[in-house]
Amino acid sequence: MNRGSSTERSSSTKVLPSNTNGASSGGTIRSVPSDSSHRLDLTPVKSSDSTSSRNGNGNMPISRGHSPIPTHTHPPPSSLAVRQSPSPSVARSISTEFGHTKAYPGGHFPLAEDTAAPNQQWSSAVGRANLGKSGRVIERLMGENDMLKRDIHIERLRAEESKQELKMADAKTEQMVNDYEAKLHDAVINKTLLKRRERQLADLKSQVDGEKSRADRAQEAERGWREMCEQAKEESMHKIDEATTYAALLEGRNKTLSSHWKEQGAEIDRAMNKMRKEIEAINAARKEDDNRMNMLQSLCDQQAKQVETLRKEKDDIATAFEKYQHLQEELLADIKAKARKQEAENEAKLEENRVVLGELRWAIGVKKNLRDAQ
Repeated sequence: MNRGSSTERSSSTKVLPSNTNGASSGGTIRSVPSDSSHRLDLTPVKSSDSTSSRNGNGNMPISRGHSPIPTHTHPPPSSLAVRQSPSPSVARSISTEFGHTKAYPGGHFPLAEDTAAPNQQWSSAVGRANLGKSGRVIERLMGENDMLKRDIHIERLRAEESKQELKMADAKTEQMVNDYEAKLHDAVINKTLLKRRERQLADLKSQVDGEKSRADRAQEAERGWREMCEQAKEESMHKIDEATTYAALLEGRNKTLSSHWKEQGAEIDRAMNKMRKEIEAINAARKEDDNRMNMLQSLCDQQAKQVETLRKEKDDIATAFEKYQHLQEELLADIKAKARKQEAENEAKLEENRVVLGELRWAIGVKKNLRDAQ
């Protein structure tokens, strides 16, 4: 259904008041050519003799003042028959106000077949056999015409209400689009911050890797120092053993030679003092190595603590990232749910508009049958 079809109409017919004997306040329809085609403009006309009513299912309105003329509508085109044959030069078309225009050249208009039972009071050929006064028939037809016009006016008002609802829906959709764009902008900002955090995380990882490599090098150095200390210790013990053995040897020689060479006692004492100094120097070097080993051990412990701290920071960053990602997924799921809900509402409104269009087309079909019957 076109959105502007219910408000913008080209006036192609004129309604003239009837001069009959007060039978009805309706008007007669006189066709006026417009743009080489005849269109019918249905405008609401007040009628004092009949009132329109519509049931809850949206069926055909019926007159309460007079009994309606029985008509037989057949929507399928295959059941239509030609009843009138005006001049071949006449070409009429149905107005596009209620759908697509279909031209009938030569004035051949399809009319509904007379499928009424034989025992009915009169047939669809109005104004012929068993009819009575034609004025009463015209009055009834005009009453039906007024009811149809009022129904069309009501449908136009409903179409206007549908337009207003559609405008409100468009405004809501625009607001949702603006909200979505704002959230998308926030998501871009968060993505930028996330990339920055990822870069920081990469830097921290590189620092952690550097600290690990330094710790590995420190451990290698520690092992080297320990090996050197063990080697120095073994060498020192070996030298101590050699010195002890040599001292014992010298002491034996001293005892052996003391009785003979007392004059060499001073020289032997000097040699002993020299060896004692060398042993003390070796012991001092060993103590220094022990101090270095202790210092390296404390440095290794400090590096291990730093590595543990960096590992905890890494775990905290990973946990915060997972929480942020979960929050973004929930926000995206809410946006998708709202979009699906809005789409369902739009589909419901479209289906309602289609139902209204079908009712209008049905009313037009009844109108055409009444006009052809006249």
